[in-house]
Amino acid sequence: MRLRIPFSTIAGAAWPRLALVGLLLLACCDGAAAAACTEGEMANGAQHDGTAQPGTPGTPEAPAAIADGVRIDRPTVSVPLPIAGAGPQADRLRQDLAAPAGPGRVELVLDGITVAAPPRVMFDVYLSTLSTAGPKARRQYVGTLSFFGVDHRSGQRSLPARSFDVTEQLAALAGAGASHELSEVQVVFAATDGTAGSTPAKAGPQLNPQAGLRVGSLSLVLK
Repeated sequence: MRLRIPFSTIAGAAWPRLALVGLLLLACCDGAAAAACTEGEMANGAQHDGTAQPGTPGTPEAPAAIADGVRIDRPTVSVPLPIAGAGPQADRLRQDLAAPAGPGRVELVLDGITVAAPPRVMFDVYLSTLSTAGPKARRQYVGTLSFFGVDHRSGQRSLPARSFDVTEQLAALAGAGASHELSEVQVVFAATDGTAGSTPAKAGPQLNPQAGLRVGSLSLVLK
């Protein structure tokens, strides 16, 4: 003889236990989620007020030196970059220059580059501590700006920002002195046709005066 018990009776008897188990599981899940959330905030350096801890992703890097609104309309253009002699940025820069092979890096960032027509030349970029006109000029090569893809049909256009690691170049300009200080450097743009032995004097006549080449800002950024 089989004893049949209606399903409603089983469900009714088991419901309190099932409800209790569900509440315990929910509490455990909520606790794990809260712990995971807290760990995620600690890993990202987030505080409860929504600010970021120094050195975390998203923290802006203050430049050690900056110059705005540079027009490159001559075969040679020199732009002074005054460097602060005191403060956290100056201290950090001295440390980076004292150990150029270390983890701290210094980048020269060219942002807001615009051009209206092909310049018809390239520009070698140097860092210098003296006027490049003198026989004792000291300068270090950084890189070359080229303008492939810019044509007369483009009109006024913005070009991608360029950045160069200049840690070793700045260290060389600072010399082997104990202070490793630079009060000012110059960013020098020198026209070149890309051939061996090219000079601004040789490439200058090819420079398009209607190119309208400008750099919105030059900055030394500590990484």
